[in-house]
Amino acid sequence: MIDNRKRIRMPEGNIVRGLFRLARGDAGGVSEFGNTTRAFSASIAPLLAFPIVGAALFGIAGHWMLAGLMLASRICGVLLQPVITEFGARRANSSATWLMTSTALNWSVWLVFPLILIGILITNGLITLGLSEPTAVGVSFASILLYMFWIQWFILRTGLRLSVLGALTLLIAMNVAIAVVYIAPYVLHPELITLTLHPDAK
Repeated sequence: MIDNRKRIRMPEGNIVRGLFRLARGDAGGVSEFGNTTRAFSASIAPLLAFPIVGAALFGIAGHWMLAGLMLASRICGVLLQPVITEFGARRANSSATWLMTSTALNWSVWLVFPLILIGILITNGLITLGLSEPTAVGVSFASILLYMFWIQWFILRTGLRLSVLGALTLLIAMNVAIAVVYIAPYVLHPELITLTLHPDAK
């Protein structure tokens, strides 16, 4: 990891305000997240807690192998983002703000929940206009994915001062790496799909 002395010290702002600013394309929203290890730790702790709780529930149900594989893949997936962000920052000579950028990326994940609510409204509206339910759901789901992809690209571009193509390349590499880590347990053990969907199955 990069020496702490190379980071730019920025006062921590308001996370909600930062997310709102980023959501509407305000590059200054990145600075709301702080550029300290404390801010980063606060952003990644919830993302690490969910896999731990989920693995514990599978373990209690008696599926210890599933619990171990899922925990390992999810933890690795969460940690890949800061690792790849730090790597991209070094390549772009933006080491001073990589921690702030990674922190903003961690918090941006939670935007998916209000987006889902908006997606439900859009789906209902499209159905009212005459679209079939599967088509309306597909349009809403694709819109959410595209928006999440855009906001992560926006954070990388503004936080690390990357070019349009540079931010896009880094984001694609990051998402592909995370997807591979998440999918790997199912490839190694196909029965995990059934156990994940029906954890009570023996």
